[in-house]
Parts: sequence; C-alpha cells; structure tokens
Amino acid sequence: MATIRRFEDLEIWQIAREINKEIIELTKTSELKRDFGLKDQMMRSSESVMKNIAEGFGRSGRLEFIQFLSVSRGSVNELKSQLTQGFDKKYFNETKFCSLIAETEKLNNKTAAFINYLNYSNYKGLKFMNRETTNNKQQTSEAAKQQTTNHKRQIINTSTAAAPLGAYPHARKVGNLLFLSGIGSRSAKDNSIPGLELDEKGNIVKYDIEAECHSVFANVKAVLEASGSSWDQMIDVTVFLTNMKADFPVYNKIYGEYFASVEACRTTVEVKSLPTPIAIELKVIAMIE
Repeated sequence: MATIRRFEDLEIWQIAREINKEIIELTKTSELKRDFGLKDQMMRSSESVMKNIAEGFGRSGRLEFIQFLSVSRGSVNELKSQLTQGFDKKYFNETKFCSLIAETEKLNNKTAAFINYLNYSNYKGLKFMNRETTNNKQQTSEAAKQQTTNHKRQIINTSTAAAPLGAYPHARKVGNLLFLSGIGSRSAKDNSIPGLELDEKGNIVKYDIEAECHSVFANVKAVLEASGSSWDQMIDVTVFLTNMKADFPVYNKIYGEYFASVEACRTTVEVKSLPTPIAIELKVIAMIE
C-alpha cells in the first residue's frame, strides 16, 4: 500500500475498468442496447465500482478507504444481479455471461482481501500521518488508554476456519466475552461447501445438511480455540437455516450430539438465503475464562 501513489495503480481499479469496458461494449453490440432501463442500471453500477475505489483512495484515510471499498463491493454485487437479468432475457450468450460473472467474482474476492489487509495494517494515510499532540502527558495518557482498549477488545482471525467474506473478523473479545461473526459451512482448506452440487448457472442441484452441520461446527470450534475459549464455553447460539421444514430434524439431531453437555441458549430461525450457497450458519457468544 505504501508504494502505491495513484489509484490507477491499484489492481482492483484496473479490473473494475476492464469490466466497465465490457459493459460499455455490451450496451452497444448486444440486445441490451434496446433495454434502456437495464442498460442504464448496469452502466451506473459498473461506473460506481470504479468511482468508489478511486474516491476511497483519494480520501487519504484508511478507515474511509475501507468504507468506500465496501460500497464498491456492493455495486459489484448489484452488477452481478443485473447481468443475470440480462442473461435471463437472452440479451447475451452464456459464454459472455459466465466470463463477466467470473470477473466480478474475482474483483469481489480481491477487494475483500484488500479490505482485510487494510483492517490489520498500520497504514494511516496522508490525512492522519503527521497528527501528533503537543502535550506529551496527554499523548502518553491516550496511548495507555488505547493499549487498554486493544487488550480488552482483541480481534481474532484464524486460518483454521473459513475466511470471512468481507470486512469483519472471525471473532472479537470484549472483557470476558467472545463474539463470533456469522460462521458457515465453507471449508477452511479450499472454501468448498461439503456435499454441494451446482448446475452451470450456479443453481443448487443438491446439498447435504448433515455434512454442512459437521463442517460449520468444526469452523466454530476452530474460532473458539483460536480465541482462547472452548466448545463448552458457549453461552448463546443463533442458528440460521435456509430450509427449516426439510433440514431441522437432521440438524437438531446432530446439534444434540455436539451440544449435549454445553447447555447454551439457542435460537433457530429460517432465512431466505445466506451470502453463499450454504444451508446453515451459526452466530455464537462464548465466555473466556
């Protein structure tokens, strides 16, 4: 980050530019040019991706940059949805659709990785680089407070659980409590979802709720142990299922085997979908002794 002087040198901006070029070409050469509403939406979305990366860089502040990168990722997902609409309307062929979707997913992943880097970087940006207090006692006092705060509110990430999808950690310690971000069933090894089969359009053909239960519990256990807690220290669990009627009996049975002696409070809710094609996700609060 310290060696990059212009937003044009950022790889994510370069990828965003190439995607924007392809969208411009589509609006001129495909049947999309006759759908003025969708064409305009896709242009604005692809332009928003580039603009937010550039503006975030230009703000010269790390946290502001992260915020604008998050907005940029939102525009990428909006564009993916619009591309799907165009494909469903047969404005362009499957080869072009798959190519563009692959590029947007590549951009999303690289932007998420960059956000993660910025979250744990000491980079301040020009806006805050030389800001120092003239009162040494006050400076020392503030540094001590910050050190205490960091000690009490530690951030945890681990390679033994599936990587976060965005700008958030696996867990955060506050006092003697541990708060886990939502954790799904993706594999920590290769990001795959056990038992999942998708068709060529990305629709779910088959999934295995039993395999996903074992996988998500393994991810939760990995984060707990990386945080200095343990399985039996959980005090509250919220479970999200995408198919309550079909999956609850299997999930409930396996849950009973894993949580027999834990006695954590539990809430199970059904949601329409989750960020990836997983069927289960857990949100956990635990203790740290």
